[in-house]
Amino acid sequence: MAEIKVDLTKFNEFTDKLGTLHRSAYPNAVRGTLNSAAFDMKQNTMLKSAKHKFINRTPNFFKANSRVEQAKGWTVNGMTSTIGMVSLKGNNKAVDDLEQQEHGGTIRGRSFIPIKSARIGGSNAKNVQKKSRIGGIKNIVRAKNARGKSPRQRLVKSAVYAGAGGHVLSERGILWRINSMQRVKGGKWVFKMTPIHSFKKGRSVKVRATHFMEHAAKLTAKKIPLFFKKESERQFAKHLKV
Repeated sequence: MAEIKVDLTKFNEFTDKLGTLHRSAYPNAVRGTLNSAAFDMKQNTMLKSAKHKFINRTPNFFKANSRVEQAKGWTVNGMTSTIGMVSLKGNNKAVDDLEQQEHGGTIRGRSFIPIKSARIGGSNAKNVQKKSRIGGIKNIVRAKNARGKSPRQRLVKSAVYAGAGGHVLSERGILWRINSMQRVKGGKWVFKMTPIHSFKKGRSVKVRATHFMEHAAKLTAKKIPLFFKKESERQFAKHLKV
């Protein structure tokens, strides 16, 4: 998670005025400022930063998988508001991988990587089709385990065994979906197949740092004086009303 920590001592004018009110006024203003900053990052700057750093295949991804832990209590020096990415629907590898994408690093467990033809409309900007998601494929026939004199023969035999709707992993590291199959004159098979994933056992992918959360925090930090002014005026209105 990314924390937004703010030193409000430099806002002397408002701080001094708040000190003349009820003892709860200043802590309330600080707490409100921190929480406003965290929610601004969740609802605005994080989305703006992510839009420039990632291909946004799922528009609601960052909103749905981010959470704010609000500042609490009355001790100003100990107040912290936190905004971060958390999978709210159980295990979500895309959320786990964001840490490596934020700071740069290695994403492990990428033996299967979807290729363009596995995505909706054949576009890299779209999500993987439901029928092509590796998590939903139960049985994969490995061509290397079939008998045959050549990789092509072993692939054909594996495709016949898998059948229409089945999946075959070729010896060249491509996972194919068998869309349809037909036997023609001479006993030969004709297949319609779609490549959906590249495969390399134990593959890891190195990613460059995006610093998208850090960038979002900096954008929000510029708004903090305005948040503090607004929260201070809220306390003035509350405690000085006639």
